[in-house]
Amino acid sequence: MGALSCTKPSDSSGAPQCRWRDLYRETELYKCAVRLYTKPLFSWRKALLTSTDKKDFYDFARRGPQNLAAIHRALQKESFIFRPGVALHRNFRGKKRTLYIYPWEERLVDLLLYRLLSARHHHRFSTNSYAYRLRGFGLDRCQHKIAAHLAGARSPLFVVKRDISSYFPSVDQNLLLQQLEQIVEPGDYLSQLLHQRVRFQFEERGAIHTAVRGIPFGTPISCFFANLYLAPLDRQLDSIPSLLYFRYADDLLFFSEQKEAVVEATARFDAVVTERRLSSKASHEQNLLLSKDARRSEGFTAASSFRHLGLQFCAGGEIHLSRDKCRKICNIFRYAFRRRRAKFARILDFRKRAQFAVELARRALHDSVRNVAIIDYYLKHVTGESQLRLLDRWLAEEVLSIAFQGGHKKGYFRLLPYESLRAMGLPSLVHRRREIRHGQIEAPFFVWKRYQQRKSSRETAARLLPPKAESPAFSPCPEAVTAHSSSEGLVGEGRHL
Repeated sequence: MGALSCTKPSDSSGAPQCRWRDLYRETELYKCAVRLYTKPLFSWRKALLTSTDKKDFYDFARRGPQNLAAIHRALQKESFIFRPGVALHRNFRGKKRTLYIYPWEERLVDLLLYRLLSARHHHRFSTNSYAYRLRGFGLDRCQHKIAAHLAGARSPLFVVKRDISSYFPSVDQNLLLQQLEQIVEPGDYLSQLLHQRVRFQFEERGAIHTAVRGIPFGTPISCFFANLYLAPLDRQLDSIPSLLYFRYADDLLFFSEQKEAVVEATARFDAVVTERRLSSKASHEQNLLLSKDARRSEGFTAASSFRHLGLQFCAGGEIHLSRDKCRKICNIFRYAFRRRRAKFARILDFRKRAQFAVELARRALHDSVRNVAIIDYYLKHVTGESQLRLLDRWLAEEVLSIAFQGGHKKGYFRLLPYESLRAMGLPSLVHRRREIRHGQIEAPFFVWKRYQQRKSSRETAARLLPPKAESPAFSPCPEAVTAHSSSEGLVGEGRHL
């Protein structure tokens, strides 16, 4: 991406305004296409989503080179126009969301705009804003930073948590367009594209509507808009001395050893949120005095820990899993057992039932890419093992309740001790956490790759030959080829396959 040859200053800092012909490169379009093509490998259901054109991702990919060339020509001639999307109302565990699904051509250009603008204006955003960022930001870094500061801070700490209510649907489009006018040259094609994404169109109940408030949740460019819209808030809180500030999208956390700094930050937050025509979610507001002992201060509730971004942060820096994440991990095993209830009923011997339950637990923890990603991510952050030991005990009791068909009873350990369950292969979260911290667990991508490898070998027309066949069989992994060659004496004799 070449340097921007822009002339007009965009703001008080003197940064140049962006123009489309200086920002757009064909290579950037194809980089976005690669990202678009690889996503269905992990989320194939999303590839089946259709929009107003009634075409899914596979329809788009069937003529991929031609479609990409046509999109490039339209962007080069500055004639590409966003078509309306479909508004889908969803309920995510009690949270009502409206997703806007656009045709795949629009999704590609939307992703292109997000990546171009995020890279160009990376310096504009606060280093304490972690969501929807490029170059090393993200949830993982945010959680590690919070834990590091808590571990190094002296107790007590004044902690404030805030959450903006219905953030994406509440963004004022006029204020957002004013911010975009400061960084994009008015009248330029880039300005026209962004205006179409702010005043986005969508289809609902057979009619086409133009949004008058909010940004299109579920689209990449809305992530850039979300960070840009709260940039004034970031600047206000970053300027307060002795305040530690963390923002992940609309979840905010700031704390300090000095009460005055936190009180001032809370006042500035309220002022900027009102100015931005937003509101704080009252049910998520927390003013805490974090300490190991029950200290008190006016306006702050004494607490020894607080929940944020799925983790339980304790005074002193120790990190536990939050209650809902513990329940989520337990449900992974519960659902694995529940799906095989019929087979459990056919097994009469309690040891065989226990062995089968152990095998299901092992598969749920080791072979499912989604489960591995969920469990390993949270295990990576947990610093104390006492909570994981309780989860291990729960899993052992769950297996015994299935084996003896009598619920959770401690007396079952006399009939089938924990050591016997571990000998059967019962997984341990404590042990898995230690393997993760020592780098002995492979990434979820390679788990998925191994699964695809086994699946492809099952579905091919040419089957693997038995070991005693005259000619070596084709193998999905090089290790098996080496082993077969050694058994035939090829490696030892120096012969080449």
